[in-house]
Amino acid sequence: MPTIILSGDEELLISERLEVLKEKLLDPAWASFNFSRISHPDLKEVIDGAAAVPFGPGNKVIVFDNCDLFTKKRSGKSDDDSSSSKGSKSKSEKLLDDLDKALAHLAPNTYLIFSCPFNFDKTLKVSKIFEKHVEAIENFEKIKYWPGSTNSEMLNWARKRAHKFGVVIEDDAIDYLAESTEANLRMIAKEIEKTATYILPEKTITLEIISQMSPHFSNVFALLDHWISGDRKQVLSGIQELLSKQQSAIPVFAVVQTTITKWLSIKTAAERVLASLPAGRGIQRRELPVSDMAKRLQSEIKMNPWVLKMDLERVHKVELEYLVKKKQELTRLEKSVKTGLLPDVHALSIFFSS
Repeated sequence: MPTIILSGDEELLISERLEVLKEKLLDPAWASFNFSRISHPDLKEVIDGAAAVPFGPGNKVIVFDNCDLFTKKRSGKSDDDSSSSKGSKSKSEKLLDDLDKALAHLAPNTYLIFSCPFNFDKTLKVSKIFEKHVEAIENFEKIKYWPGSTNSEMLNWARKRAHKFGVVIEDDAIDYLAESTEANLRMIAKEIEKTATYILPEKTITLEIISQMSPHFSNVFALLDHWISGDRKQVLSGIQELLSKQQSAIPVFAVVQTTITKWLSIKTAAERVLASLPAGRGIQRRELPVSDMAKRLQSEIKMNPWVLKMDLERVHKVELEYLVKKKQELTRLEKSVKTGLLPDVHALSIFFSS
């Protein structure tokens, strides 16, 4: 019974678990045919999805995103609150019967994955039906954190996150991040990734470093993500917000410089792999999926595979010549800021505007 429910109010953990499941279950060669996503599904869409079968080899994977079927609606009513006419089943009850039958006859290689930003309510009729057929119900609740206190669950999560980037993080640095982000795991993850890049080749994230790199609400790495993805509007608005929280832009330049250097190394290695691939008649250039490229580069670029795959996705559509040009430009602008020839806000605006 390949039905999986991911529920809870911790969005980051649900989204990352969903990506793991997709990579595990989908054949990349057939993913465009066998993967679909439905947002805010109703019971009829779930029933229709349960009747689907894979096209070609491998599994069919349907993700029902932002699903609220297993929680009482905000109006205070639920799917259980429908009335029925005498002597006949209500429309809602008929749908529940059809759902029960559809899940019972789900093809063994069709996977229904429910991503639910709410906790799973076992008292609902629809929940009880799913419990009979579900393969797993995985709960991802927010870590309960109170400012000024130390939370062992938060400490363990942040340590594991830092380990993914090949570094360790001190407990007081974790407490600082938890308080400054109001225990937002996605923001904490971004700050750990950014700082792990900044301290290279060092391997320990201390409170002193994290407080310099991550004043409240600053997010250099988010700015870099917007820039590399071409979201210029978000970049320009983010520069002013970022610098309003920074006493100096020098740490920002340091992170950007280190990050672009890393991206250049990855992009250069990827271009070399593509150039070595055999090309058939009429084929000017071969391409590889990001996951396959990450595996090929793992022996050459000594990085955590998870981190390497994320960076490859960032630079996949960026030209190598562009990165070289921007690194040279960044070096010139950084020197101008340090020598007082150019205000830091102007230098960052010039760099990120193209």
